Amino acid sequence: MPSPDITEKDWPGIRSGPLEARFLPENGGRMTHLVHDRLGDILVPTAGPEFEPLNWPKAGAYPLFPYHNKLLGAAFMHDGKRQEVLPHPALGTDAQHGPAHRRAWQVASLSADRIELVLDYRADPDWPFDFRAVQRFVLGDDRLDIELSMTNTGQASMPGGFGWHPYFAADLGRPASCDAGRIWPPGDSGVPDGTRSEARSAKILPNEAHTLFLSDWQRAAVVTNGGIEATLTAGPELKQLVAHRTADYVCIEPVSHVAGAFGFPLGSDSGLFVLRAGEQRSASLAFSFQVL
Repeated sequence: MPSPDITEKDWPGIRSGPLEARFLPENGGRMTHLVHDRLGDILVPTAGPEFEPLNWPKAGAYPLFPYHNKLLGAAFMHDGKRQEVLPHPALGTDAQHGPAHRRAWQVASLSADRIELVLDYRADPDWPFDFRAVQRFVLGDDRLDIELSMTNTGQASMPGGFGWHPYFAADLGRPASCDAGRIWPPGDSGVPDGTRSEARSAKILPNEAHTLFLSDWQRAAVVTNGGIEATLTAGPELKQLVAHRTADYVCIEPVSHVAGAFGFPLGSDSGLFVLRAGEQRSASLAFSFQVL
């Protein structure tokens, strides 16, 4: 955790044209700010460097490795063996969002418009496998390109996935949309339980609090309070998307697998993958920004 005496201007940052992004790698590899010179915050700004790993700020954006959303029962089966992880104290018996965003990352490289963050994770009670996670960010005058990668650095195979979790500064009155053609119904736990996804025709996201689990999407967008339309696209590795909205922000989270996928029946098209020892998987996503 960085010292509280470190001010925002000291946090690593990148810039291109009117856009600036800042980071606190020590705080879970987070992007703390994404700002337009004239129109202000695109992401909900992070208030300060203080960081509670189990009570993380609902601000900025953070990486999702090696899974996202709830891991029901804080346990899963892999290769015929039951694996258990520590549950989140606020969720009873469930874990959430993987441990990578609660660990200190390192800056691997930094230049004016790009930064690479790296986490070498060692198996512990929060996740029983070794892996290396990488985030690469490149900022343009009107876009942000991101590459995520995960490498199995252990000796045995490991299951998992990845994604990215931004909090856009947009209240309930701001339009948001996603062209996803499928939606996964949540089970009693609040996340999908393996019931088949359903066809979806709506494009507009509700202007009320919601959480939707979507698939087969090409484009998602949200208009910020400052009047910037942020449009998300991603490669085929991130064909799932979680849309989460409250009174204060909109999250459009591109992810590789469906929430709750560890509990799905074998053979389900959930998006979870298995990495052999030494194997790497990567994904790309991009946000374009238009001033309205």
